[in-house]
Amino acid sequence: MIDPLNFDCIFRPAMDSDYEDLHRLLYACWMETYGRQVSRKIVRRFTDEDCVGEHLREFLNSMQVADVDGRVIGAINQIDGCITALNVAKEFRRNRIGFSLLHNAYTAGGRRLSVGVFNVPAIRFYERCGWKKAGQFFEDICGVELSAFLMVRD
Repeated sequence: MIDPLNFDCIFRPAMDSDYEDLHRLLYACWMETYGRQVSRKIVRRFTDEDCVGEHLREFLNSMQVADVDGRVIGAINQIDGCITALNVAKEFRRNRIGFSLLHNAYTAGGRRLSVGVFNVPAIRFYERCGWKKAGQFFEDICGVELSAFLMVRD
């Protein structure tokens, strides 16, 4: 067991061998974030259609991970200036891992991201990191349209 208060973290590109850790992390974070925002039918669809696996098949090669003792505890994806996902294992939050992943994606060219309007903790986090709301739109979350903010940073 890794002590979430005393650890060394390495930030590196994701590898194929990270698939299982990333799948567990992204699934847990999606359920935490969206599980109460969508119906049980959508949660079932998300699971049955392996939406996490689909995301990883599309984005694994453009993801960066936070690695502690060989375990992926955080991940971010940045492609074409857009940050499409930022996830940190619950027990490792408040250790600046999300900040570091976001900073690394920003320095690599990530200048915009979307976040659900309902996700107030994430919005506050992004704002503390210097991001600003630049618009509002609806995004498709596994077949359901939810209101989201576009956030940008110069």
